[in-house]
Amino acid sequence: MADRNDMKRMSSEEYTELKKQEKAEVFELLSDATQKLLSGDRLKEYADKQAQLFKHSVSNVLLIMEQAPEATWVRSYDDWMADGVTVLKGETGIKTLGSYRFQKENGTLGMGSKVVKMFDVKQTVIKDFDIVSLNYSKAPDAIMATFPAAVEVPELPDGAYALYDHNDKLIRVKEGLDPATKLFVVAKEHAVEIMTGNDYNTREAVIRQAEMSAYILTKHYGFDAPEIDFGRISSEYPGKEEKDVRAQLGIIKHVADSIDLRVQEVLELGRETKNRDDREER
Repeated sequence: MADRNDMKRMSSEEYTELKKQEKAEVFELLSDATQKLLSGDRLKEYADKQAQLFKHSVSNVLLIMEQAPEATWVRSYDDWMADGVTVLKGETGIKTLGSYRFQKENGTLGMGSKVVKMFDVKQTVIKDFDIVSLNYSKAPDAIMATFPAAVEVPELPDGAYALYDHNDKLIRVKEGLDPATKLFVVAKEHAVEIMTGNDYNTREAVIRQAEMSAYILTKHYGFDAPEIDFGRISSEYPGKEEKDVRAQLGIIKHVADSIDLRVQEVLELGRETKNRDDREER
């Protein structure tokens, strides 16, 4: 690939062709990464990395895994610089995909994709920075306070730990669960609630995807998620278009994002209440 000096000497046509080739190479890389998801072990690796790089899209997490599997904190050059962090000279950017709007000939707006180079923290002057995860110790209690209401009960049918009642819009949770288990099972039932909300899907149809959403969210909050059957999930992918596989993972990620938004709102309300109580005590 041409360096910056070469690009400065290019004509506009040559530059356009270079960018077109670069994007084609990234899509080929994304295709290779998607094909690997036919393995349950690789799908689990993806879920673990998505939990770590929670804010990144499915496609970009797959691209990061292909190019920099050990990456832990990935941002654009401009984002690092905005915080006064310099990217080390000579580092090769991790190619990801970004979107942009453009005006079509008929005057309507369209969406396009472009290659965006990002850099891991190890490629910056703070490469030895010890990343400390945010404290989500209150997440298991916070998720109980999100909509729909969750209540603890002594027992549930068939030894279940949590169960979403579609009619009552209620999640019933077995009493006495450890925090990690509580977080996972309530997140799973929240995912079921979201995925069946339009009455189009049944619980049986979405339960595996709901488990994966809960797994990603539980790991993201720093808790040990129980093992789920990634092999069974990946066994549904053969014969599907690659874009459809990524679309399904996108739904799983969207559901995790939706639950996280609810949890963050409860956590923020708790912080505001604590700060107000602290001020009143002074």
